[in-house]
Amino acid sequence: MAKLIVNGQATEQFFDASMPQHAVAQLVAENFGEESTFSVELTVDEALQQSRAVVRTQLEQQVADTESLLGTTSDTVHLLLNELSAFVNKLSAAQTLAEMRASTESLKTAIGGVETKVTNGELSFPYQTKGQSDVMTDIIARANGVDAVLKAQ
Repeated sequence: MAKLIVNGQATEQFFDASMPQHAVAQLVAENFGEESTFSVELTVDEALQQSRAVVRTQLEQQVADTESLLGTTSDTVHLLLNELSAFVNKLSAAQTLAEMRASTESLKTAIGGVETKVTNGELSFPYQTKGQSDVMTDIIARANGVDAVLKAQ
């Protein structure tokens, strides 16, 4: 939990970091006097949560609301699932190298240009900015968390 520091001294060890700044200022003024100065010392987790909340608000304001982002993600997964399914089915039936190459055409048409756009700097993915290792850690943690909830049912 966050610490409330008033006039240079920790006054509350288990302070609610989500309390709005104006409410903290009022609380401090009422309890310690109008001239008191204060700060809130966040834990690492609280600071990370606040940072994520700011980024999520900016995404919603500048890019799209959560439902639209989820819709785009869903569309992407469906496109990839369909194209990958077609590729696997064609590839498994291929007898010659020419048939194997032909099996890639639909997938290449659907997503082949992505790599070029990334290479040319026309497109970048959030996972690249976040770092693939951090993204994989998040994927694993969420998958295990959902799985644990499902297993507990």
